[in-house]
Amino acid sequence: MSFGTRYALVLLISTAGTWLAGIFIERCQGKSLGRLIVTGVIALHILLLCFFKFDSRNLVLPVGISFYTFQAVGYLIDVYEGRVRPEHNVIFFGLFQSFFPKLVQGPIERSDGFLKQLHSLENVTLFDLQRIRKGLQLILWGLFEKLMIADRIAIPVNAVYKQFWAFGGVEILLATLLYAFQIYCDFAGYTNMACGIAQLCGIELTENFKRPYLAISVRDFWRRWHISLSSWLRDYVYIPLGGNRKGKLRKHINMMLTFLVSGIWHGTGFHFLAWGGMHGMAQILETKLSKAPKLLRWFLTFCFIDASWMVFRVNSLGDLRGMLWVVITDFRLRDPAGMELGGFEWLLLLLGILLIIGKDILNEKGISLREQLGRQSWLVRALIYTALLSGIVILGVYGGAYDTSGFLYTQF
Repeated sequence: MSFGTRYALVLLISTAGTWLAGIFIERCQGKSLGRLIVTGVIALHILLLCFFKFDSRNLVLPVGISFYTFQAVGYLIDVYEGRVRPEHNVIFFGLFQSFFPKLVQGPIERSDGFLKQLHSLENVTLFDLQRIRKGLQLILWGLFEKLMIADRIAIPVNAVYKQFWAFGGVEILLATLLYAFQIYCDFAGYTNMACGIAQLCGIELTENFKRPYLAISVRDFWRRWHISLSSWLRDYVYIPLGGNRKGKLRKHINMMLTFLVSGIWHGTGFHFLAWGGMHGMAQILETKLSKAPKLLRWFLTFCFIDASWMVFRVNSLGDLRGMLWVVITDFRLRDPAGMELGGFEWLLLLLGILLIIGKDILNEKGISLREQLGRQSWLVRALIYTALLSGIVILGVYGGAYDTSGFLYTQF
């Protein structure tokens, strides 16, 4: 409600309407009235989402509307298809829709897993020290990703993308490379904090990231990046369209439509649509590289993902053309000081990125740093926690020059 009372009203309408619709659908199962109800309520959700996304008078989106809209639509489809029973407890359903850690940026939860946990909360030990420790570890790591890495990277990235014409091609490519790690650490940082807070409350949220920049194909990337969204699009858009069951051409069309929906979900600019189209087309074409060496496939995948982040990050397709023109015609280091970071700041940024890369590589090999940390003595653990927390407090990005706009995915 701090964004405006009308935004709380949107959430209330979505929650109450979806809860009532689920109950009515159960009573009308197998009847045309049930189909009419589910179609009407889903259409209402989509219309509300489109109104707030596409109406230029809406300067700020209602908090979390993209996420709880998809949750509501998925829930109604599952109830109608008989995959889950509707939730009759309005408090439990309201909590499913608006559970505060995940409200702003997800993960997009499925009703069967989340509501089942709510019904079994009485079996959760309130002071489970192991669960609490894991939750606090996730919160601490999420704070590190957000304040030490993502928000520091935001400074040069915002400087370059705000007035790209003042920089050379080298700075533009460097800012684009950095943006890949900014959006990863920003979004994964939020998700880790959300999952950590949920664990303190006895709730396990869906895993949303699984080392995405180690993917060896674009399809593999979407199995690792924003997992709750990609699985939602697969189950509620791609498969209902026919998936891969109706021939190769129809499969490719369904794939493209699914990723165009993903682009529209992220934003209203044509560059978001182009970004979604790029990912759809890449998955259609990349099968020709399936026999290439694994290292080459990783390199090409990362280059494509990073190039697509440029399309995602720009303010318009006009800016994209301008930036590409600078890269082609003026590829030099023109104004590094204009990226607004000093030598020590660049060093901290580099060390943070290397730490993220190292952690992901170890996790990919099955080595869990959290498990390794748990085997250490209490003194070693205390020193590591103290060092990490001190680094966040002392070296985190704060102050008047810091853009306090919050997390990147809040705008989507």
